[in-house]
Amino acid sequence: MKNYYKFLFLLIGISLTSCKSIISNQGKPLNYNSLELNHKYEIQEFKAKIHKIKITSIDGKNVYGISKKGDSITIDKKQIREVKKVKIAGSIVVGIVAIATVIFVPI
Repeated sequence: MKNYYKFLFLLIGISLTSCKSIISNQGKPLNYNSLELNHKYEIQEFKAKIHKIKITSIDGKNVYGISKKGDSITIDKKQIREVKKVKIAGSIVVGIVAIATVIFVPI
């Protein structure tokens, strides 16, 4: 029974680390309508700096957000290299379905 618990925690850990979907990258240009206000995103600049922010507003030149620490962050749209959206709930559901499949489907 302990092996099942170890496997369960391992599967949940893996699903939580892969809970981001790519909104834009080098091959997929950023569509500014895809960014939603008051949602959490991980934005990487061309300088390789990564910001984890909750977007508060968007204008013609900049994206504005708030970090977990409460700092206001302004990012120039031309400097955005990659945008990832954080989706924790979806990953948890996928993990639970995977666990249920392993447990209930006979091999």
